[in-house]
This record gives sequence, structure tokens and C-alpha cells, in this order.
Amino acid sequence: MNPLSKEQLLEQYDLLKTEYIKLLNDKDVLLQWGKPQLEALYNTRIGYLQIERLQLQLRIRALKRKIELVRAAINQNKKVDITEIELQVASELAEAESRIMNEVAKLENSKNLLSHLESPQRSAELRNLYKQFAKQLHPDVNENLTDEQINLWYLVKEAYENGDLEKLKAMQVVYEKELMDAGNKVAELTEEEITLRMEVLKEGIKILNEQIVQIRSEFPFTMEQQIKDEDWVNEQSEELKKELNKLAEYENELTQQYQQMINVL
Repeated sequence: MNPLSKEQLLEQYDLLKTEYIKLLNDKDVLLQWGKPQLEALYNTRIGYLQIERLQLQLRIRALKRKIELVRAAINQNKKVDITEIELQVASELAEAESRIMNEVAKLENSKNLLSHLESPQRSAELRNLYKQFAKQLHPDVNENLTDEQINLWYLVKEAYENGDLEKLKAMQVVYEKELMDAGNKVAELTEEEITLRMEVLKEGIKILNEQIVQIRSEFPFTMEQQIKDEDWVNEQSEELKKELNKLAEYENELTQQYQQMINVL
């Protein structure tokens, strides 16, 4: 089999660069857009009810603990200090309360995210422009970048992560020379250097494919179909609401019991 010419090697190298950048972008889209948006959908459709359940369960834990402490003090013929008991229970459950507050903050972030989504057309244009920059400037596929080109890459990455399409468009015009210089350097490589870079890219593509498979095997991607299924969401919501009603009844019983205990002190 005849060895490939330098032109053929450069063509294959360019194809591998394109595939590598595509996979990098796919991974980034999953982590930066897909995962947050799916989590936001889950939180606003199901998660808010789960937070209510956590809050109810915590209040029930607090009431049961207060009743326990009051009974313990009575059984030991000690003075029942309600203020001290309230403070003790609040201290014991502070960590659980903090976890719930974090979930509440996530829910608010989810609402904010879903209310500021980019249009599909704008998002696609942003990603396509980013891939063009990445093919010329990403350190994984371009060695020997100048300091100017490295700094430009960080500016590109920042604009992309912030969803600043207008800035990326402007940078494409302003830094046209730096982009051309980065692309022209590939033609100066020897056949051996091109072949070595191709092997590195092939291994990188393999690793990225494995990482993408791993990401998709985890929440929320494992529940993507259910999260987007209105029937499933409604069914889960109804089940959670029934559970919330039962918990609320139990909380009311405990509240009455606790009030009766402290009223006779």
C-alpha cells in the first residue's frame, strides 16, 4: 500500500480535527446546556414538590424531637424550658435545613434559567461559530500557538460560555489575521509530525466518546424521556401531592399534641 501524500495526510488530519472539535462541543453542550436545562425542567415540574416534601418531613422531625425532649424532661422531673428545647432542636436540624435551602436555591436558579433560554437558531449559530474558532485555536488540536492566539482562545471560550454571540462575531472579524496564521501553521508540519498528531487525535476522540457515553448514563439524562413526558410528570405530581396531604395531616396531629403538652406545663 502506497504511503499517503502530505496533502492526503493533511486532509485526514483536518477531518480528525473536525471530529475532535465536534465531540468537544457535544460534551460541552451536554454539560453546559443539556444537563442544566434538563435539571431545571425536572426541578420545576417535579422537584418543587419534592422540596415541599423535604420541608414537611423536616418540620415533622422537629415536632417529634420537641415532644421527645418535653417528655424526657417531665419523666426526669426537670423544669421544661420550651425556649431551650426550641433552640436545641433548631441546632440539631440546622444541617438538614441548610440542605433544603440549597434545594430551594436550585429551584429558583432553574426558574431563572428557563426564563432566559436562547432561541434554538441563536444557540446553533453560537456553537457553529465556536467550533470554527476551536478548530484554529483549541490547544488540544493546535500546538505551538502564540501568546496572542492563546489569549484569543480564552476570550473566545469566555464569550461562548456567556452566550455572547455578538462578541464572537466581532472577534471573528477583528482577529482574522491571528486565525489565518494559526491555520497556516499546519501546512508547515512534516509528514511524521502530522501522523503523530493524527494518532493523538484518534486517542482523544476515543476518550471523548467514552466520556459522552458516561455523561449520558447519569441523571438527568437517564430520565430525559420521562422529564419531557407530560403524562409521566402529571402522574408523579399526583402521587407526590397525595403524599404531601398525608404528611400535612400527620404534621397537624403532632402540632396539636405538642401544643397540648406545653399548654399544661
